[in-house]
Amino acid sequence: MSLRLLRMRKKLNSKRPKFLRTETWKHISFKNDPKWRKPRGKDNKMRIKRSGKQPLVSVGYRGPKEVRGTHASGLKEVMISTPGQIDNLENVILRINASVGNKKKIEIVKRAVQSNLKIANPALAYVKVNSVEEFEAIEPIKNYIKKLVVPLSLDSEIRSEIVRKAEDAGLSVED
Repeated sequence: MSLRLLRMRKKLNSKRPKFLRTETWKHISFKNDPKWRKPRGKDNKMRIKRSGKQPLVSVGYRGPKEVRGTHASGLKEVMISTPGQIDNLENVILRINASVGNKKKIEIVKRAVQSNLKIANPALAYVKVNSVEEFEAIEPIKNYIKKLVVPLSLDSEIRSEIVRKAEDAGLSVED
């Protein structure tokens, strides 16, 4: 994808207005739920396209076909929900499905890091570690981990070693 098309997309996106439903400024319920609804009233000024009223959604605001559906980086975005879907992917950016659990998300992030693929939403809320080997296994994805959970029920020597290694790696540790 050319840099020219990406610049054009950015320019068009900055000029594209926020499409709001008619008379959003009058009703509080519209402000809390700002979604587009086509005006259908007989005398609706917005439908008639009177000057000074909000713009109507139309084809003219659409972006170039080549950049439609791409990520801001210019790569095609692919939704992933299992680690097996990462195989044979190149030159794409991954977006992990929101319904994927933490355990599977860790596996997906590990595979993506090994495949040198970019991830749009790589943040892991927490990772539970029960041994030193498990901590070493998550070493490649330590940049994406917000909290490391180390149970208090572990042997005190093992736990203190994991906590020390985690703090050296710059991870926040929680019980």
